[in-house]
Amino acid sequence: MKKTLLFVLFAAAVAACGGSKKPAAKPETTETTPVEKKGPSEEEQKAQAEADAKAKSDADAAAAQAALSEQYEAGKKVYAEKGCVKCHGEHGEGNPKNPPVMGDKALPEAAPKTAKLRKGVAFKTAADVEAFVKAKMPLKGPGTLSDDEAFAVTAWMLSESKVAIDKKLDADNAASINLHAAQ
Repeated sequence: MKKTLLFVLFAAAVAACGGSKKPAAKPETTETTPVEKKGPSEEEQKAQAEADAKAKSDADAAAAQAALSEQYEAGKKVYAEKGCVKCHGEHGEGNPKNPPVMGDKALPEAAPKTAKLRKGVAFKTAADVEAFVKAKMPLKGPGTLSDDEAFAVTAWMLSESKVAIDKKLDADNAASINLHAAQ
């Protein structure tokens, strides 16, 4: 009988525990303090700001160069279509009757003594050249060029004469582009 009693007690204990299966262990949880996220350091912020500024500057420079290239192409077209080539030559070299408009001898600061149209007109800046082109050219239709056409052909002539232009030539910047070194 002792054996039966032990068996019953053992069976009752096993049944109370859910049989022979062990209960699944509960994962241990530990409470943690949330990690405080820190923003970028002052140095990192400065570096990022500099990188952003450089990227914007590079994009602005690329856009300026694209606009200037477009203006040069328009200037070439104006030069050919408006008759500049007939008087000043294919490469702006001029001839005995008409002055060069491109190259080393083009657009001197003081008008040559033999100049008729340009008498008394100095070419110090790109604005001076553009104003002359707009008012006096083409010879058989002076004053017929639009502002855009006059700026485009001036920009192209100056670039072909190795005058440094870094963005599209317009009324806002033409006066700041000096054609001749200070003497």
